[in-house]
Amino acid sequence: MGRELRVRRFAENKSKIALIIAVGLLVLSLIPLYALGMHAHPAADDYSYGLATATVWQETHSFGAVLREAMRVTVDTYGSWQGNYAAIFLMCLQPAIFGSQWYPLTAVILLTAFVLAMLFFFVTALRRLLNADRTVSWTAASLITFCALQFTYVPADSFYWFNGGIYYTFFFSVSLFLYGLIIIVVKAKSPGPAIAAAAGALPLAFLVGGSNYSTALYTVVILCVLCVLLFAKRRRSAWPVLALTAVVIGALLLSILAPGNTIRQAASGEGAGVVKAFLYSFAYGGYSLANGLSVPVLALWVLLAPILYKLTGRTSYRFRCPLLVLILTFGMYCSQGTALFYARGLRMPPRMSNIIYFSAYLLIGFNLTYLLGWARRRFGGKASASQPGHPSPGQSVNQSAEQPESLLDRSCESLVSNPKHGLLFAAIMALVFIVGCVGLCRVSENESGGAAFSLKPFSVSAAYSLLSGEAAEYDAGMRAREDYLSSLPEGADVTVEELPAYPEALVHSEISEDPEYFGNAMLAGYYDLGSVTLVKK
Repeated sequence: MGRELRVRRFAENKSKIALIIAVGLLVLSLIPLYALGMHAHPAADDYSYGLATATVWQETHSFGAVLREAMRVTVDTYGSWQGNYAAIFLMCLQPAIFGSQWYPLTAVILLTAFVLAMLFFFVTALRRLLNADRTVSWTAASLITFCALQFTYVPADSFYWFNGGIYYTFFFSVSLFLYGLIIIVVKAKSPGPAIAAAAGALPLAFLVGGSNYSTALYTVVILCVLCVLLFAKRRRSAWPVLALTAVVIGALLLSILAPGNTIRQAASGEGAGVVKAFLYSFAYGGYSLANGLSVPVLALWVLLAPILYKLTGRTSYRFRCPLLVLILTFGMYCSQGTALFYARGLRMPPRMSNIIYFSAYLLIGFNLTYLLGWARRRFGGKASASQPGHPSPGQSVNQSAEQPESLLDRSCESLVSNPKHGLLFAAIMALVFIVGCVGLCRVSENESGGAAFSLKPFSVSAAYSLLSGEAAEYDAGMRAREDYLSSLPEGADVTVEELPAYPEALVHSEISEDPEYFGNAMLAGYYDLGSVTLVKK
């Protein structure tokens, strides 16, 4: 009896234990990421977009004056270089304009926005669309967010470089908040929550439309498809979603029609054209999915599959056409690269690749759930007669759920509910995840003949940089360089030595031995110098 009681109690508390482990894993993984961010310094476009606002701050120390200058630069850039007004405005506010000691706020802003957005979106989607309880939704969202962070394509460009991170990762995060609010609008059972969510989504729609073209176009495609579905089903929520879609489209058109885009296109050279842009988009979409579905990521989805299978029994969705849905959503996913390929050809910056890899978690999660729902309807037991997620009168919560009748039902139910089987399954997936992470690490020979490690998991790479001292060496070298450049007379031509270390996850780029290189020119302009040249040791 004692053993049976312990097993029963463990079964009752297993969800809470899983939640504690998932949230704890995410929180622990963030510690080295935030710590590494304390060593971050400006690079490349941080200097050019921050020049005007930094000058105003030094002259006035007025935050209001800085905001007005940022708006002026945004308007000027709209007419002379590019139309992404929301992104340009924020680029002018990079933290180092208030003093180089404030640049580490970059990691705080970008990491926090990304984590909160991922959690908000996946928790909202699981709770509103699949009727998941809080414990299950927060557990799954935490694990997905953890995995997305660990396998960021180029971490430095997403979280430690303000200009690149704010342009892509931050607005990707904003789009996730927008999607989550739209889900609330669609699934709200009363006007109050729907109106509140739509009101909150309205400014986000305007910001997303004026962000990078990848996120803006992807959002337009998603919302247009959603509008068609809602109007076809004659849902009242179709009208507020249509209004939000119109705002995003209007904002995107405002960005596209900027006179500066023509000037920038002429300077950048001819793009790929319509046909090649579509071909490149689908090719890169397939590549990014194949490259992103590494062994550890596959282990995550296998671990979540039984949970998602069980949740599909709580909905009234029929999951009829998994192949058609897969083709449609893959095409929507590929649209993220179309605008860039059309304008610039095969030149995908890593900071943009990052958000495409991030959005793959949305694509995979949606299609995996849809496929499992189809399999449940096709091969599983019969659905309960009660409303999904709600027991009928006189019926317990457990009784209201779909009763396992097939081998597929029994297998998934066992992995989710049986403590012995569930623990063994989770342990196997954890082992596969760890072994997969080890397999992703690359060992090569450095310039001095020693071993050089390229550590794929983001938190491991950050911890290695911190513990080995290379992050501190880079920080000290950059501080000395900044102090030296600040002390020089106006118009001086100077040389600087290369830094003692360049942490892989932290450093976006370095200047060149060529003083005409754009990074050197931006740095020289920021410090009001004639030229800056890098001298290698």
